[in-house]
Amino acid sequence: MTLTTSLGKPLHRLTEKQKKELFFIEALRTRYKVDCDKVQPLPYIKDRLYCVDKVYVEGGFEFMPTEHVTRGSGSWERIESYKSVFSDQRIQSVRRIFEGEPGYGKTTFTLQLAYDWCHRVEGSPMQDVEVLIILRMRQLSGIRSIYRAIEVYLLGSDPRVREADIAAIIRESKSAVVILDGYDEYPDQHSRRETGVQRILKLKLLGNTPVILTTRYLPDHLAPVTKRVRLTGFDEIARDEYIRKAVVGEDKIALSNIKARLKENPVLEDVCQVPLVFVMFAHIAHEYQDFQNFKSVTEFFRYMIRCFHEHLKNKSKEPNTVRYSIDENEHAALDKLAFLAISQENQRITWSREGMCKQLGQDFYETYLALGIFGGGNSFI
Repeated sequence: MTLTTSLGKPLHRLTEKQKKELFFIEALRTRYKVDCDKVQPLPYIKDRLYCVDKVYVEGGFEFMPTEHVTRGSGSWERIESYKSVFSDQRIQSVRRIFEGEPGYGKTTFTLQLAYDWCHRVEGSPMQDVEVLIILRMRQLSGIRSIYRAIEVYLLGSDPRVREADIAAIIRESKSAVVILDGYDEYPDQHSRRETGVQRILKLKLLGNTPVILTTRYLPDHLAPVTKRVRLTGFDEIARDEYIRKAVVGEDKIALSNIKARLKENPVLEDVCQVPLVFVMFAHIAHEYQDFQNFKSVTEFFRYMIRCFHEHLKNKSKEPNTVRYSIDENEHAALDKLAFLAISQENQRITWSREGMCKQLGQDFYETYLALGIFGGGNSFI
């Protein structure tokens, strides 16, 4: 029996270069399929895993229609679907930034793209992509070469494809795409020595290869051609779709019950525009009797904070990532600071990073920034 490869030739007829390309692409697919099959809607329940395609629901997407990248608020225009990422002429560029607050689904979006690529999903922007590279930036501490990062984190110990081979495959590919997920978690973003990531953002490296960067906030240095896209969260239609797709199926009574619980409190309804919060709410409301015991929004948020801590712990288990030591119950100093700020006549909702670190400690600040409870980029929270 003769084995035929995806290149349309028997394996023994391939050149060494073609064999390396084949091994490389198959190794990427194997890695991404594993990642796509371990989505955890409730981070503290380790045995409840989903395939991303079974739970992914599109939130809103918008882009800023400017000639050059700008940090101003500007006006935003709606994008029809994530499937328009590469087809919508208004955002055509070799550099795109996808911005979103914590919990808005940036990483889930990249996993859905990975799923589409692995399974060659018809109609997906990934359908005709030859090579897809997805790197989690929280893992790239101290790694100067992007090709070295691919070798270490996506290929593992496979000796058949090395750093130079990876560079050649990407450079010569007719349709390679690189996704750098989570710039806000990148440990070397303030490095004085220019990193491979910084060179990519400035268009000094992979200049002809489309690159997507996901982040909470804009990096300091960007190529003028960069296009900005942002995730805007779940509206009511998206929330209903998620409940049907991932929680209750076609059970209309269960769907109505979850929606009724959400509308019981207008504060919860507002915060559930954040996909991560809503996903947790929907599963808890449907599956756990403990939900009935929440007497207030405060109790629900305590439960949510526990989930955020578990989510961060799961991220920190990956190789070469920062470990955080602050316990989920150690926030008395923050409670006091927040209470004093909102109880004054002139309420305060922002602090400088230096001032917050001085009052709460550097470790606490870094932990809560990573959790997504603190926000605001480089200066304020």
